[in-house]
Amino acid sequence: MLTRSDFDQACKAYVDAHRNARASGVKDYPAGWIWTEHPYVLNLGYLSRTRHLSGTPHPRTDVGEADDFNHPSVEEDDAVWHSTEESLTCNQYVVYSATFGVPAFYFTLHDRSGSPLALEQVVQSALFRPNTLPSPDGNTFAVTLPHSAFSLLSQGDHPTLGTPSWYLHPCNTAEVVGEIMAEVEEGRTNLLRCMEAWFMVLGNIVDLFAGE
Repeated sequence: MLTRSDFDQACKAYVDAHRNARASGVKDYPAGWIWTEHPYVLNLGYLSRTRHLSGTPHPRTDVGEADDFNHPSVEEDDAVWHSTEESLTCNQYVVYSATFGVPAFYFTLHDRSGSPLALEQVVQSALFRPNTLPSPDGNTFAVTLPHSAFSLLSQGDHPTLGTPSWYLHPCNTAEVVGEIMAEVEEGRTNLLRCMEAWFMVLGNIVDLFAGE
């Protein structure tokens, strides 16, 4: 597990390393992140960036017939699908999860009028890789994997800003990067490597290069 101090150092190291990498033309890791401190309270800093995503949805292959996706009805188009011309604004954050001792990914997603997207629209947006999230099946506040005690994607307030957000539950990340966290526990010298590994794991679900 990472301590709060580890998290701060890892984030700052990541920003420094990949700012320089992008300047030299290397694009192995998502860029554009900045480190932001809370204006009044210590130890509440976080990474943030804003991306403008295409409004083109990913067609789902786990429900309905293929022809339904090639030719959606007018009702479906109005309720769920966004115009290919519409740009979505995605504010992304990496915050510290004190419960799990790992980074956690929070985000907001709005259309060009400033209205937040419904969960079905969020799941189908260009932010996520195609078919990596199950359908909400009518649920409006969370996406849960079968036999899981925690929601994979759910709503919650940003830990520092206190604003309504979506977030990927950090317990799923903690399990996958546990071995890397153990290495940090032993040496506490490779915090940048830990952060890079976390972004690689996150990138299996989230298209971190969308909008770049």
